[in-house]
Amino acid sequence: MIDAASARSRPAFDRLLRWGGAAALAGSLIFIGERLYRLDWSTLQPHMSAGLVGGIAAGTLLFAAADRSLAHAWAVTADPERAFPRYELGRVYARGVLLKYLPGSIFQYVSRQAEGARKGMAHQRLARSTLIEVGLHLVSSMAVAAAFLAGAWSPPVAVLGLGAFVATALFLRRPLATALAFQILSFCLFGLAAMLIGAAVLPAESSLAHFAALFLLAWLAGFVVPVAPGGIGVREAALLALGGSIMPPAGLMAATLALRAGSICGDLVYGLATLTRRSPQ
Repeated sequence: MIDAASARSRPAFDRLLRWGGAAALAGSLIFIGERLYRLDWSTLQPHMSAGLVGGIAAGTLLFAAADRSLAHAWAVTADPERAFPRYELGRVYARGVLLKYLPGSIFQYVSRQAEGARKGMAHQRLARSTLIEVGLHLVSSMAVAAAFLAGAWSPPVAVLGLGAFVATALFLRRPLATALAFQILSFCLFGLAAMLIGAAVLPAESSLAHFAALFLLAWLAGFVVPVAPGGIGVREAALLALGGSIMPPAGLMAATLALRAGSICGDLVYGLATLTRRSPQ
């Protein structure tokens, strides 16, 4: 009786989740549109520089490296016994990275589940690795955001603290600890990309570490809201809202758009490079 009631309530919960995600996405797009409408576009012109192009290019490479690190984190939980070649698991993850931009923001996980199963991986293990990945995303993004905030006041403490934690986690050689270490490394690379792009467009007196922390929190907002593919719209709205009171509108808008360009290009570089790479003999 309880199982039947639970089965009936599940579709209602799923619909509520989808509608809630759609509402959040719509609100985010309206918020971004309002900021774009109020923005004096002539103020963006000074930011269109070689420095910004270089920042986006460097950010692209950092985002691609972060994807590779996330792929390692997923692989050690999906296949801790190393029963499958790592390059094959990398291809499974890379295809999911490209599919995450489809509407719904779930196809990266569906793709991994289906392709991993075709390769002989257990459905239960794949589902468990996805749940672990999602949980570690939440923990790692917030932890690294906190470290960047601390780095705004004392960079050595933040760098040494994160470095010691990652080294200890890798030394333990446990799948969960190793996955956490690689995820933390990935979000550090996200933050560094934000700092490089921020350095090209934000005022010299701005705290780049603080901006990186805001970007990671905005990334988290885009991640937890369903429907938005790749967090598009939600992430940008969150970053504009978080930084709106402390950063100039034009510089913040330029950095926000540049970060989206860098992250998309980074996903494409990682995904296409991994899928087209020849298998080792």
